[in-house]
Formats: sequence, C-alpha cells, structure tokens
Amino acid sequence: MDQEVVALVCGTCKSLSERMKTESELFNLVGFENEVMEWSDFENKVPPLDEPRWMRSDHPPVQGQIRTVKVHHPFYMKTGEPFWILYTPVSSSLNGWDSHPEEIEQSSFVQCSIERVLERNDFKAWLRVKVLEVWAIKDYDRRFPERDGGNGYLESFEIFGDPYIFQYRDWLYICAGAQGDLGVWGLVKQRDNQYHMLVYGDWNFHKNDAFGGNILLPKHRIEGWIEQAKQKDHYEIVE
Repeated sequence: MDQEVVALVCGTCKSLSERMKTESELFNLVGFENEVMEWSDFENKVPPLDEPRWMRSDHPPVQGQIRTVKVHHPFYMKTGEPFWILYTPVSSSLNGWDSHPEEIEQSSFVQCSIERVLERNDFKAWLRVKVLEVWAIKDYDRRFPERDGGNGYLESFEIFGDPYIFQYRDWLYICAGAQGDLGVWGLVKQRDNQYHMLVYGDWNFHKNDAFGGNILLPKHRIEGWIEQAKQKDHYEIVE
C-alpha cells in the first residue's frame, strides 16, 4: 500500500511544508512543537476543518491508544511513519507554560504514526494516529546521558537580545524572539546546583520544532542571564 503524504500549506505565503530533520547532534528527540497538533476525544466523526470552536481533550495520550488529532502547517509526514510531537495538557497548550506552569511536569514527547486521514484541505487535517511511545519531560535529566551544551544552541538566544525568563520551582523557561516572526525557547531543570536543558524549541513562519534531551549548561552563563533578566524586568517567579 502506498504511503499517503500529509503536507500542509502556510496560510501566509501558501508555501508547502517541508520534511523536518529528525536527528540532532545534541538532542535525543526531534519533533514538532505542540502547536502543530491538537488532541481531541473524537473518533471518526469530526467537526469541519474550519470550525475553531471544539472541545480540546484533557486526556493525556497513552501508549497503544488510537487518537484523533488536528494538525496544521508546518506538519509533514507520511502515513505509517513514526514521528515525535511535544504534548502539553490543554490549558498550557492554549496559553503556555508561563500561564500554567503546574502542567510542565505533565508534559511529554509522544511518538505517533498516522493510521488514517479523516479529512484534509490545503491548510489543516484531521487524522487518526496511533500512540507508540510517551516519554515524560520531567525524567529527561535521568533518562538521557548528559551532554555538554556550552556551545551551539545558547548562541541562538543571545542573537535576539535579552531573553525573558520565568521560574517555577526547579524549572526555568527561557525565550527570546524577533517581533513574533521567529524565536527560540528552552525548558531548563535545576538539579544538584546545575542547569539541564531538557527541551529546546526553534520556530519561524515555516518551522515549529521541539527537541528533547539532557544538555548540561554552563552555570556562570545561565546565572548571568538570570541577573541580566532581573535588572531589565524580564524575570518572573511563578508560584
């Protein structure tokens, strides 16, 4: 049986999604960011593709399930082909971890494969997917071997100027961008007086990628960012 390609179109420039790279030198997991896929509790009957008001699921994916999801540009994948997606619970998927930091430890990378295309147009698609793996983010500093992150990904934050940082318990969320057109973000866990970047995000109009791993960050550099953010009122502690 031929594999159907689900490749969606950018609503702004009408360009077609391209296949993303699935490997990284530093990170163990490479996938789509959570905004690319929305989780539902529907089965085979779904709302129209252009209907914005429908009930997002508050049931987390479980290995072995078949789920119905809605995908958007820059999604590109073939039926039956495994891919990773960052999953966040419904409140933080709509409003961000900075609004619902209690959902950080309920978030995960989920590996799926497309079982069937229910409906699609150029810009969106309803899919039935099989959940192959669910790996909780909070465990990555113990699941994955530690890698040195002194170079490479940190420079991308500094390109955009002063990062915004919020702290919730042992977590730091760091983000930087350019006028809503492109940006980067990282989720960092503090443990044993060290800083581990467990998730990294990289986005622009035609890319919305998320990476999972265990990157040991230079302590002096991160603490320098924190002090700088506090001085410029770019630092927030969330209770």
